[in-house]
Amino acid sequence: MTQRCPLRFITALLGGALFGSLGFAQEPEPAHFHHVHLNVTDPAKTIRYYTRIHGATATTYAGVTDALFTERSFILWNKVDTPPANALTAGIWHIGWGGRDVPSEYEWFKQQPEVKIHTELYPLGRIHVCYLSGPDDEMIEVNTMGHCRFGHVHLLAADVNATTSWYTKNLGLPGRNPVPKPADMQSVRAWSSGFRCDNVSFVVYGQPNYKPKPPWWENEPVLTDFDPTEGRVIDHIAFSYRDIEPVFERMKNDGVEIVRPIAHDPHFNHKSFFVRAPDNVLVEIVESKPIPEGIWE
Repeated sequence: MTQRCPLRFITALLGGALFGSLGFAQEPEPAHFHHVHLNVTDPAKTIRYYTRIHGATATTYAGVTDALFTERSFILWNKVDTPPANALTAGIWHIGWGGRDVPSEYEWFKQQPEVKIHTELYPLGRIHVCYLSGPDDEMIEVNTMGHCRFGHVHLLAADVNATTSWYTKNLGLPGRNPVPKPADMQSVRAWSSGFRCDNVSFVVYGQPNYKPKPPWWENEPVLTDFDPTEGRVIDHIAFSYRDIEPVFERMKNDGVEIVRPIAHDPHFNHKSFFVRAPDNVLVEIVESKPIPEGIWE
């Protein structure tokens, strides 16, 4: 019996070939998440901590420098001589790992000499949350996610909708619909939005302007200006594209603030540029194949 291709399949093939040959614009490739960048005083201590406590893998990045691999992205760093700033005054709040049985994991954390508890375990609805302080006092959340992987980056924002829109528009990522700011923060307790990139969730959170303030919040009243992230313990976050030249031109033409133009960084052996996101967050755009798909190409 002769098998026939469905007409819609043939039409799709011809349509794709035709549009490609005529040079019609295609949707830009979405960004991939590439790395979290830290400033650390003791790289060996940082490697020991993240490999032992959070299951990261020590590796050599781009054949030139020590790094940590977290399943589909990296933790990179610069070594600094003095402890970097870490107070909650910037737009990057913390990085986060999942947990399966967080109350039991919390008890294990308390027994580890290299772990510093920032905020004790507490219930949040049906899940449990705790905050740890990394080797340079970077804040790390562990919450119930059904896995023990690197899972999220938590941002603070003056306007959660504007911040989310900036990332989704400029990086080509799906995000949530606008969330109206609650009229009564005392009852709602959170104004948040977010987006996702690969396997990492980005939670965009309004400052907790209510009482009693949550145990992790140090600022009262709320901040009106955020400090720039560069030079702090969590210096910046980075996304990647296979080819960053058109991304650079698109962002420049769209009025995105360019902090550093495209350049090759010999320390990390990659090409990248830096832009300023809302809330004074530094964002690096790296030229790299997506991970892990790119390693098979």
